[in-house]
Amino acid sequence: MKMKNLVFLTLSGICLFSCVSKEAENTDERRTDFATYIDAPTVIEFDKDVYNFGEVTDGEKVEHTFRFTNAGETELVLIDVKGTCGCTVPENWPKSPIAPGESGEIDVVFNSAGKVGNVQKSIRVEANTNPTVTPLTITGKVNKKAS
Repeated sequence: MKMKNLVFLTLSGICLFSCVSKEAENTDERRTDFATYIDAPTVIEFDKDVYNFGEVTDGEKVEHTFRFTNAGETELVLIDVKGTCGCTVPENWPKSPIAPGESGEIDVVFNSAGKVGNVQKSIRVEANTNPTVTPLTITGKVNKKAS
């Protein structure tokens, strides 16, 4: 029985490490592919960097689109966009350079399951900007399901 648990834990760890490694590998690959852009920072301006979804019931999913504009003079490249926890996930964001004056969108989904109470979740947008990371925030209140 103990050997079976050890094998399970080992395989689980390998799977977890593989998922994390692939994500980090993609980010590193993007940093390499767009290295010349990092030396030419630009300006990203969001219509709003905080979204308050109000109140939802435990288990509901909240979707929001953060809109932004490249307000600088060089192309904007989003290197990586990720939530700070597994319940807040950026599902869609531009992978190609964005010309000065052009706009883009970042779609985010917040899963409220098990998050009863006031919540504040962050999304990190890493780009060729100064500073390189721009935070976005989702706030609101998750109510318990009626019994």
